[in-house]
Parts: sequence; C-alpha cells; structure tokens
Amino acid sequence: MGNKKTKKTVSSMIAMGMVVSVVLGGCSSGNNNEAPNATNTSTAAPEPTETAEPTKEFVDISWYMRKPIDTMNDQEAIEAEANKAIKEAVNANLHFTFIDAASWEDKMKLMSASGEKYDLVFTSNWTNPIDTNVQKGAFLPLDDLLKEYGQDILAKVDERAWKAVTYNGKIMAVPSQSPFTTPQGIVFKKDLVEKYNVDYKQIKNLKDLEPYLETIKKNEPTITPLLVTKTVSAAGDFIADHTIVTKGIRYDEIGNKLVFETDIPQYVDNYRTMHDYYLKGYVAKDAAVKTDFTAEAKSGKYAVMRDSGGYTEDGSKSTALFGFPTVESLVYYPIISTSNMVGAATAISKTSKNPERAMELLNAVWKDKQLSNTLAFGLEGKNYTVKSGAGTDAISIEAKSGAEQTWAIWHNWLGPLWDQWDSSWNSKASLELMQKNNDEAKTSAILGFLFNGENVKSEIVQVNAVYAELLPILITGAMTDYDAFLADMKKRLADAGLDKIKAEAQTQLDAWKSQNQ
Repeated sequence: MGNKKTKKTVSSMIAMGMVVSVVLGGCSSGNNNEAPNATNTSTAAPEPTETAEPTKEFVDISWYMRKPIDTMNDQEAIEAEANKAIKEAVNANLHFTFIDAASWEDKMKLMSASGEKYDLVFTSNWTNPIDTNVQKGAFLPLDDLLKEYGQDILAKVDERAWKAVTYNGKIMAVPSQSPFTTPQGIVFKKDLVEKYNVDYKQIKNLKDLEPYLETIKKNEPTITPLLVTKTVSAAGDFIADHTIVTKGIRYDEIGNKLVFETDIPQYVDNYRTMHDYYLKGYVAKDAAVKTDFTAEAKSGKYAVMRDSGGYTEDGSKSTALFGFPTVESLVYYPIISTSNMVGAATAISKTSKNPERAMELLNAVWKDKQLSNTLAFGLEGKNYTVKSGAGTDAISIEAKSGAEQTWAIWHNWLGPLWDQWDSSWNSKASLELMQKNNDEAKTSAILGFLFNGENVKSEIVQVNAVYAELLPILITGAMTDYDAFLADMKKRLADAGLDKIKAEAQTQLDAWKSQNQ
C-alpha cells in the first residue's frame, strides 16, 4: 500500500472513507459497460463564492431514489419531521419517491425520455449511471449551483471525487462520502485456526493457504477447505497494481500501459493455483454452479472464505454476517480508481423547476447532522433507540434491522457519510477506519479517466458474453486442462473483439492524458 494523499482545495475538507457491507447493500464495484457519448475529464471543485439568495417562495422538491429496503413504510411521518428543519432552512418541502429495484432503471429511463419534471435523483456507477444520463442530457451541470448554494457540500466532498463526476469540464453530480477503497481480507473459521494453531495473519495470498487447506482436507471430512462460487472468487486472489478499465482490460500502474488481464502474470498464476486446488479437492466440485456466496458462507461448512464488503481487524463484520466466530488476515488495499468514487452520488434533473432550491436543500442535508441522520435512520423510538449521548454530537444509537426495520436510507445515498451517528450500522471506530483506509491506499495514475464504450458497444456485448460463460470455470478451477482452457479463452475474447476495445481505450486514454497530465 502507499501513502499518497491529495491536497484539498477547500481547507475544511475531510478525507473520505469506506462503507461496510450493510451500507452498500446492493452496490457493485464492477465496471459499468454501458456506452455513453459523454467524455469524463478531470477538474477541481469550483471555488466557493458568496451565497446569493434564491427566490424564497415555498416550493416542493422531489428526490427520486432506488428503494433501499423493501419494508419502507414510515415515510410520511419521517418526511414530516425532516421537513420542519427543511422549511426553516430553505422554505421547501421534500418528498422522496422510492422505486423498487426491478423497476428503477426502466422508470428513470422513461422519465428521461418523456421529459418528466423532477428535482434530485440518486445516480452512481452501478445503477442509473451518471455516464448514461449525461449522454442523454438528463442532468444539469452543477458548477454554478455549487458555487452559489453548495458551500457545505464543497467543504466536505473530497477533492479527488470531483474528477469522477466531471464530463467535458462540467460537474454533473455531487459525489457522496463513500468508500474509495475497501481493504480485502481472508476470513477463517476461528475454531479451526485455533484447533490447528495456525498463524493466520501471516497468510497473505492464495498460495500461502496451501498448507492450511491441506490440513483441513486431511482432518476435517465435513468441512470444504476453500469457498468459491460461480460469481465470487476465492480469498487472496487479488491482482496488484492493475486498475480495471473495462471488462478484460486493465491499466498496469507500474508499466503505465493497458494490458489484457489474461496476460497479467499474477492473474494467470492465481487461477492456475485454483485449478490445482480444485484437483486436490480443496474446492467443492459443484462450486461453478453455486450462486449464493453468503448462504454458503453461513452454512459453516467452509474453513476459508472471502470477506464480504471489506476486512475488519477483529473479524467482527464477518462474524456478524456469517453467524459464527471468525478471524481475518489483511491481504490487500485495492488502488483507488475512478469507478470507486461514484458508488453513490446525487444529480439535479435538467427538468427541475427549482434547481437552485434543490441544491440549497441538498446543501442543508450536508450541513445539518440532525437532518441527515433523521432522513437516514428515521424516528427515535420507532426506527431507532438512543443508547447514549442524547442531544449531543456524541450520540450513539441502536437502529432497527432485519424484520423490524421499516426505514433506512444509507447515509452515502444522501451524501454525508461521516456525519453519521455512532450506530449498529457503523460504529464511530469503523467510520474512522474507513477514512484511514482511503488515505492510505494508492491512487491510480489515471484517476478521472472513464472509458466510453459507445464506439465498440457490440464488441463489449460479445466480450461480456464470453466472460459470463467462462469466468465461473476460471475462478473455481473447474476445467480439465488449465493451459488449454486459458488459450481457448484468449482466442474467444480476441474473436469477440477485445483487441478492438483495447485500441479504442488506448485512443481515449491518450487523449485524456494530453488534457490532464
């Protein structure tokens, strides 16, 4: 890991950090392979100016959001409480429209196509993508609005994040305080490492696991040594110093060039090791058809698992998620890349009748901790209980979850994650660790670059199809002959047009570098 830190343009900016899995439920760190026309270029946040007063007649502001949980049903009461502060701050009334996950993408596309009027909207790199909306002209440029009405937003957003939401020199969304990097760990069943006196913290990669996996295979007939499924690869199979650009292509941070991931020595070696483990019986024979990683992990039938959402030093998160005591070894800090910075953001629709007031309202959410936490957690006594520190900045709460949960908006979907109260969602200590992780991870040399796949969209579809078929076999090691499989995979990717995609990515990267480096 590195210690590269970035200067802040606004003196009161704070470092951003990462979110544990419950906060990022449903989010994906994968590439968005849709193909916008927009060009993403780097810029700094606009310099703050004196706030100009917008017209102060009372207005209604709509905020469209993918439904965070299925059991949302206290909306009227929570909005009424929040709107007391909102009316006082900006003389407006906020109303959320939550759309279920199955309908969300189609609904937002239809609204954009029809020119339906709305104000604020959730956007990201993984759903209702910023790129696609910019291409369609659905979002309003925010530079001037931020200067006039976004003082508290400017004070809190990490400078690096503005690069990920800037297209053709214009800021098109407000990036949240979100994870830029999530340290990866190898998770072990605590009872087994204690039984065999394993120094698990010294296990740092896939190959290091071999002696322990062999021990489990020989001595624990009811336990499968290593968990891997159709969609989740094995713990410790990270690829260092290579940033994903698009499916099958990565940027070599050391060699400063684009490469096919199937040509990366560490990538090839990892899955050769997995094939060896598969043949030795360390992996379930039907791993390539198993689809529910979490259910498999919760079964307690595996000795070694991948962390789910990020490493914790004491194993507490994996212990809570999997339902039995675990311990973890820290193995890797992923490089901070552009896509990591837009896991959650908020845009203003081009059809908004009150964009100034929408920005002012969003700024109030970033400014007022009580307001942002009310919108996130709900109502005291109904959606959460206070454990300590009532009426202070050191408040600690127990938020309802599971079947009892009737309200939740994840803080980074609203924006200001670090203003979150100490809670059962995220402790104060975990929030501090999240910020530390962002500061200590290395930053990609091409931070701010986003590949535009419009010119090669048919090739992207074909490449994705090859990966969908072959990746489950590759990551589980379930092939007959590894070298023959890898050679066939390379040929099929080439036939699908991966070379053409790489050439297009290189052209765009060269143009981006000429403007930004």
